Amino acid sequence: MRAKRGGISYVLPSLLGLSLFFLIPFVISLRYVFSKGIADMRFVGLGNFSELLRNPAFQLAVRNTAIFMAVSVPALTLGALLLAMLLADGGHKLVRGALLAPMIVPVASALLGWSAVFGVNGMLNALRGLFSGTPREYFSDPYARWVLIFLFLVKNLGYMTIILGGAIAAIPKEYREAFSLDSSSGVKYTFRVVTPIISPVIFFVIILSVVNCFQVFREVYGLYGDHPPNSLYMLQNFMNNNFLKLNYNRLCAASFLVSMTLAAFIFLYLYVRRKREREVGE
Repeated sequence: MRAKRGGISYVLPSLLGLSLFFLIPFVISLRYVFSKGIADMRFVGLGNFSELLRNPAFQLAVRNTAIFMAVSVPALTLGALLLAMLLADGGHKLVRGALLAPMIVPVASALLGWSAVFGVNGMLNALRGLFSGTPREYFSDPYARWVLIFLFLVKNLGYMTIILGGAIAAIPKEYREAFSLDSSSGVKYTFRVVTPIISPVIFFVIILSVVNCFQVFREVYGLYGDHPPNSLYMLQNFMNNNFLKLNYNRLCAASFLVSMTLAAFIFLYLYVRRKREREVGE
């Protein structure tokens, strides 16, 4: 009983913070989801969702966000897994420390550095000039999306590698020794043995990567302000613009829709995983 109370006392501050800054505001925002107006509110049911789904700006934001996630999340997860396997033998403390450096650097400082690489007068255009190439606007379409994906991968790869590396380090070495009797391929060992064992951690990395995709708004806003290129107008931009216009009803409806989509995805994964565990147990 004392241990249980002690555990609750450790978790209670986090629960209070989560409730105060996330759960309670989310519940309060539900009144805007199903109503119109701010001072004089009237119930409209699902009218906000119907209007939202027909909004061209929202459709563009959803499409761009989906494309960004479809490319960034698998690339980040796979890259972090392979890099974690390469570092699994240890002896790379300096490399492990360097992997976290992009997460520590402030966004403004990082963007200043990347501007020196991808800017009109940056290093890439300087190299193109040596071969008589014309300068390119890498921060404009059609290159802007791919540059942002590259920045996203560089920033988050090290952090995800550390997470997966911890899970891989917990796998008993006997698994590798037993697998080596049949094959010496590191790739086969990674995907046939390591991946199924650490699948819960991989799923956590995927969810964390999706959340970080929404946080890429800071880089987009730092580079372009309120008017990014069409390929980089994502859900965060849509919500921020509606917040500035005081359109809380549309903003809350979009936030609710995104939250429920992520929640449904997580619930579906947990349901399938538990179902498989029960089948294996039987």
